[in-house]
Amino acid sequence: MIIEGFARDVNELENLLQKIASDMTSGVIFERLPLAEIWNRSESSVASVQSLAKRIMGTMLLLKPEQTPVIEKRFRAVMSPLDDFRETLFQKTEDPVGSAQAALERLRKSVVEGSDFLKLAKNIEGSPSEAIAEILKLREVYGAKDYLSAVLVPEAAHARLMVLRKRFENLRLQMSNVERALDDIRTQIDMVEEEIRKFRPSPTEAEGESEKKQGQGEEKPVSEPQLIRKGEGS
Repeated sequence: MIIEGFARDVNELENLLQKIASDMTSGVIFERLPLAEIWNRSESSVASVQSLAKRIMGTMLLLKPEQTPVIEKRFRAVMSPLDDFRETLFQKTEDPVGSAQAALERLRKSVVEGSDFLKLAKNIEGSPSEAIAEILKLREVYGAKDYLSAVLVPEAAHARLMVLRKRFENLRLQMSNVERALDDIRTQIDMVEEEIRKFRPSPTEAEGESEKKQGQGEEKPVSEPQLIRKGEGS
């Protein structure tokens, strides 16, 4: 199913790029149109190219992961001119005709790069990684509920599947170790928090500090005999 859907996407993108090239050649997208009108006429096609290219790239990465750098490079070569096309049309300019020409040149570049992108996609469709192809085959067999006691595969593909299975086992083991470590950390945090809750301020220190503050804030009263003597002296 993945291969079939991939083939449909590739075919749809190919037809769309041909349509864009035809529209530019026939003047449907004409450089002397207002910039906003050029965008209105091309917006739907540009959005479709971007969506299809992203989907195709994702499938190519699945089918041929060892070619990731090349796939991503081809994808950027298609997408970058499309981004520039839109930005150029929306920039303020005193030369709209010149901006339109520059924008359409970027659109042409995206169409050209799209051809190379599709060529790579078709190559990957015809020769996906052996291990991935076998995994997809097993997945389709399981999805169709066509259970078999054994599936015969080439020896090289079987060796790759065993390596992949071993990696999955190691990954599960590492994840289990990480989960146990996190549980230990949570336990330690709970213990520390519980110990912190046991601490209270010392009552004697708190009372002594309070009395000290009260003593500093009160004025010492003058005794009555002192007041009498003061009056007699006057």
